[in-house]
Amino acid sequence: MTNHLLQNLIDSIYTNYPNVCDPWEIVAIVEALGYTDKTIESDFGCPNALVLGQFIYAQREQFPFAETATRFDKGQPTFKDELDIFFAQFFHSFIYTIPFIILLILNYLPVDKTSDFLPPELNSLFGFVTMASLIASGGFVQMISRRGLFYIGLKANAQANRICNSILAMGIFTTILLSSFGVLFSFYQEIATDRYTIVAGIYYLVLSIIWMLFAIVGLQNRFAAPTILIGVTCCFFIFRFFFKLSALESQIAMISIAFVSLIVLFIFNQIEHRSIRPKFGQIVPLPRLSVLIYLLIPYFLYGIVYFGFIFADRLVANIAVAGHLRAIAGNNLDYQNSMDLALLNLLLIVPFVEYCSYKMVMFWYDRAKNMTLAEIDGLSWQLQKKYWLLLSRILLYFGLLMSIVIILLSILQRSQIDNALTIFACLGYLLFAIGLFNTVILLSLDRLYDILGILTTATIIDFIVGYLLSSLFGVYLAAIGLVIGASFFAITSSQKILKAIERPEYCYFYSGY
Repeated sequence: MTNHLLQNLIDSIYTNYPNVCDPWEIVAIVEALGYTDKTIESDFGCPNALVLGQFIYAQREQFPFAETATRFDKGQPTFKDELDIFFAQFFHSFIYTIPFIILLILNYLPVDKTSDFLPPELNSLFGFVTMASLIASGGFVQMISRRGLFYIGLKANAQANRICNSILAMGIFTTILLSSFGVLFSFYQEIATDRYTIVAGIYYLVLSIIWMLFAIVGLQNRFAAPTILIGVTCCFFIFRFFFKLSALESQIAMISIAFVSLIVLFIFNQIEHRSIRPKFGQIVPLPRLSVLIYLLIPYFLYGIVYFGFIFADRLVANIAVAGHLRAIAGNNLDYQNSMDLALLNLLLIVPFVEYCSYKMVMFWYDRAKNMTLAEIDGLSWQLQKKYWLLLSRILLYFGLLMSIVIILLSILQRSQIDNALTIFACLGYLLFAIGLFNTVILLSLDRLYDILGILTTATIIDFIVGYLLSSLFGVYLAAIGLVIGASFFAITSSQKILKAIERPEYCYFYSGY
């Protein structure tokens, strides 16, 4: 009878758990079934659960499906499948770069400006306010995106809407405080005239709310945000060329239209959510505010540091030259235009980087899911090969972008562009893009704190080096801080990735998979 009971237990384990990886997993299964050392000894004649687990694991050869039951041969993806994946991943981010590309091109086209409603002094102040709004609201955008996607992935759209509205309320409250503090600080330091300061404060408030609304609307409707972006860009074209408004006036009109459109769409989505009566069990209590903040504060800091790094060189370039706070309202047009052209390369390479990151994560997931214990040693080599292959594709893609930039520089030949500065800044943005490639992979491994520490250090390097060099030798050397900080970001994050690839099984265990 003892052999019969034991054989039934072995059959049951390998039928329900065909891909057990070691004796310890079998011990856990046996204990979960309610067996204790005492019952194991009386029923099977084994002294404890570990001995029983080792014995059962040794019988796996009787079950040829034990190590192959979880394998699923999906076959090689077709060219159409790869093309669909590429377009889905690439255009998910590329659509947001279209307005910047069009605005950059329109700024270089000759237009007869007949309107002079707004003074040109506001242009530089609005530029600083735009960077500040992206940095300050970037944290809330990350919180909305991460938590919203979490609930949407669970098919809990009602919870996603509630949590996003809570984060939006926190973001608006914080934005009002920062805007008020900025206006009062500008009054005290006399950074700009009072009326310009008030206009800039309102502009900052509207822009910050727009970025957060874009994040929420993008979760609720994937086509709404890109449609609004393209629509307001077309409006900019109409204001600029048909109504002969200045670039600044056209930009304000475009922002106003985007703000109203997002508010209307947001209200419409709220009415739609309230009209849907939830089914039983769909409404789940949300985490307490303190728990929510604890969970999302790393993403909040990541969003701030991310945009802080991108704009660090421009901020120090404006402040360091004059040596006082009034410099934030100043602007070096040559440096700004040269860096804008380089930033265009980053915006164009980020969608491709996200596609390559997606390929790396899915490759790792598929291999790890179908990997047996005997094949685990070969997984590291496969991951290293895939990593370097995708990284080489990113470099080739960037080389193509650089060729296009060089051609554009030869065609434009404008005095506001420094060719050497643009090409040098492109190198910094390439290194930053490599760091982003590593970041997406590390985030999939739940290594957010590693990335946050690396990117924060890189941002500090960017600020300090850029400030010192631009103060001592000239504004153009602020780009060196960008390149050095991006180099640290790329090299350190690559080391983290390669170290994780060396022990993929430990990496997954550490990440909680």
